[in-house]
Amino acid sequence: MQRHNFAFIETAPIIQGAGSFYSTTNDMLRWLKWHLDRFSTADAEMRLLDHASYLHRDGLNPVFGLDHAGEMDDVGLGWVVMEPEGNRPLILQKDGGLQGEFSYVAFAPSRGIGVLVSIKRFSVGGFDAMVKAANALIVELAPR
Repeated sequence: MQRHNFAFIETAPIIQGAGSFYSTTNDMLRWLKWHLDRFSTADAEMRLLDHASYLHRDGLNPVFGLDHAGEMDDVGLGWVVMEPEGNRPLILQKDGGLQGEFSYVAFAPSRGIGVLVSIKRFSVGGFDAMVKAANALIVELAPR
């Protein structure tokens, strides 16, 4: 498998706060497990605040750049929130990409399920397919 040598990749100053962060798959899975630990009393208040919706789409015009991975209903603390609809449970999601890589994390905190996927190719069509498959998997495994 080809890997990037991040020592030689410069991140544009405008996105260094978000674009200079790198994690291992194990780090991301540990982070996702924390978000899905809904019955734990440790950090329960922090999870509640982190998963809350703070800004609803209703009345916002225009909304731009927030519908990559599914239509944004609300925004939380960095999360794009998709409200429950039909069989789909509430999903918190975040996508990102840099240097030829796209990643997507989505989880349904009330259902205890999450998905982390990543592709190492700059492919908008591939990203769209990846996101649709991840969201469909959540709906299939944990419907409302």
